[in-house]
Amino acid sequence: MSVTFFITCLLVVTVVGAEVAPDEFQRQFDVVIMAKFDQLEAKVRDQEIQLKMARDEILSLKTKVQRLESVLVENANTKSRSVGSNRIVADKAMAATSSALFVPRTCQEARESGLPEFKDSGMYWIDPDGLEIGDGAIYVYCNMTTGATTVGHDSEATIEIPKCSNAGCYSRSIVYNGGSLKQMKALAEISANCHQTIQVNCLGGPFTVNGIDYAWWNDVSGTKQNFWSGSEESIHICQCGIENNCVRPDLECNCDANVAVSLSDNGNITLKRVLPVTKLNFGQINHNGGSHTLGKFTCSGKPSYAYPSSCADLWRIGYTLNGLYPVQGSKRVEFIHCDFSLGQNVQEKKIGYADVKTQAVEFYVQRSDELLSSSPKVIPFNVEILNEGGAMNLVSGTFTVPKTGTYLFDFSGVKDTSSGAMSVVFSVNDVKKASTLGDDPGQFTMNLPSIWHLVKGDTVKLTMSSGTLYSDDRNGPLVHFTGILLEEDIVFV
Repeated sequence: MSVTFFITCLLVVTVVGAEVAPDEFQRQFDVVIMAKFDQLEAKVRDQEIQLKMARDEILSLKTKVQRLESVLVENANTKSRSVGSNRIVADKAMAATSSALFVPRTCQEARESGLPEFKDSGMYWIDPDGLEIGDGAIYVYCNMTTGATTVGHDSEATIEIPKCSNAGCYSRSIVYNGGSLKQMKALAEISANCHQTIQVNCLGGPFTVNGIDYAWWNDVSGTKQNFWSGSEESIHICQCGIENNCVRPDLECNCDANVAVSLSDNGNITLKRVLPVTKLNFGQINHNGGSHTLGKFTCSGKPSYAYPSSCADLWRIGYTLNGLYPVQGSKRVEFIHCDFSLGQNVQEKKIGYADVKTQAVEFYVQRSDELLSSSPKVIPFNVEILNEGGAMNLVSGTFTVPKTGTYLFDFSGVKDTSSGAMSVVFSVNDVKKASTLGDDPGQFTMNLPSIWHLVKGDTVKLTMSSGTLYSDDRNGPLVHFTGILLEEDIVFV
């Protein structure tokens, strides 16, 4: 940018009783000129900055317009293709439309997108229940520093409460700016925290006296609520009751004093599942001068589920593609099919479960020589084929359960011909659970398979009461004991 300066100076110097030296005149002249130059240069720099900002804004607007144009074109194509076509074509067109324009569900999501159009705090369109699903997008204020979403309404100003005598005789319905209650509820569900402030200035006009509610508010579902601060909906309380500084120590709200003196109750509702407030109701107002002020509905953050347990949990996190997902069941990981096409009314169908183990547990041990018992004794082993997880102690013959779940065990051994009758007992925590008996005088194989649900720390042992378990070097080990974790109880707490 070039700048041409035309400067015309007319200097009239009148000096009384003195003469101005030429050098001093020149110096003063130079100072004035340089000051003018500095001012003009500052203005030029300011104009250059504003022009750059304008160019950036124009570029951003052009990008938005291009996106909107692509959506309009795609919508037109979708309608033309959908007529007489099947559901698959419509779904593909909808997917193309969604990808053409990113509409965040919350300001937090917009902030995390990194898109330049969401750089600054201001008013933006969001769609909490999902693009092309449910109700239309809503216009909200986004704080791009914190990611908070704020929805205004028609009752933010201080509104006078008129005189009336009956309980709830005055009511004020709250109309939120361009947002349906379905969208408000969806916003709360996909946010970590929500809150809304209430201030009531009262001159008489109690909330609750002797168990009778004269004032209350209705939540997002229309349910009557009489807690005026915090998140405990089961008790009638205000902020002064939480802080134990009400004007009367025996009351939980200042206004409940019901006196002709100006009092006030300020509260912050933080129980997000009942927000936002949809109606305010007051009664037994015997004096003028009371008023109410309801704050904006504000939500922030996003819910965190270390182990989602339903399709609804997945939707709240941000999943929108229909399909199979593993989730936490009551005891194990389960597979469910999620249909997100209805937004927050997500459809769920259980398919089965996944065989998931946090650790493999399995063993196979043997005994390579004869074992004689004239009294009950635990069967030890001296050959380890497999001991994954290290839970089987061969020397003591004890298996200590490392993971709660369902286990399969199998014992087999050969009874010696001349040993007489014998039995092998399967015990858990030294309590007999199963046994096998051999009383044939000949030699035969004894088997003891079983399946048990065991808890971490349980001990499993095999005990022989009498007789001899046979093995020799020629035939190799004939006594075998195996165990394996079939299914672990996966419950995350």
